[in-house]
Amino acid sequence: MKYFRRFFIITVTIFIVFLLYLEFRGMFILKTNDKRTITFNIRSSEKIPNNFSNFYNTVYPNSLSANSWSYMFDILTNPQVPRKECPCNQMSYKILPTLEIKHTKRINYFMNQFIVARFIENKFSQKECLQFNFSSFNFLENRKGLSEVSQSLFKKDVEDLKPMEMVEILALYEAPLRYNRSRNPQKAKERTEHFYHVYLNNSKI
Repeated sequence: MKYFRRFFIITVTIFIVFLLYLEFRGMFILKTNDKRTITFNIRSSEKIPNNFSNFYNTVYPNSLSANSWSYMFDILTNPQVPRKECPCNQMSYKILPTLEIKHTKRINYFMNQFIVARFIENKFSQKECLQFNFSSFNFLENRKGLSEVSQSLFKKDVEDLKPMEMVEILALYEAPLRYNRSRNPQKAKERTEHFYHVYLNNSKI
């Protein structure tokens, strides 16, 4: 019994240390230039109006209030959970290859990606990460960012978009080539209708 207690205490201690490592390691492994890059990219991103961020949060519930920890726990129960459920984790996934962190092994890469995500989440909100993600996203056909695709598709500012219009942008955001209304009108229509139904169903909850 005494040995089991010691083993249990040691195991719990190692687990806690590992969690603390993941939570705060980003402050130490990220170089000053990397931290400046992250800050600059977020601060210079196009602002998203509330109507669109609220819409996004309805399609992806709690995406603006959760974090990478909750996202990882969700993956344990459902490996198909889209990274879009956690904008800061998605941002970390996108920006990690541009940073100076060294990745010696595949598992090391994924661990660093999570560490960077937690560093970002400790300093910025999910909405700020969402702004970076949309601002840096290439919707193709010379449309980069939310404002450009909104003007291209609907000749409107983002704050004037209706839910049915925002779902089309969200479909493009998922796969801009596959769900392009000009190239694949049927697939674009089906995916837009899917997101619209998700939006309506989640709005009732």
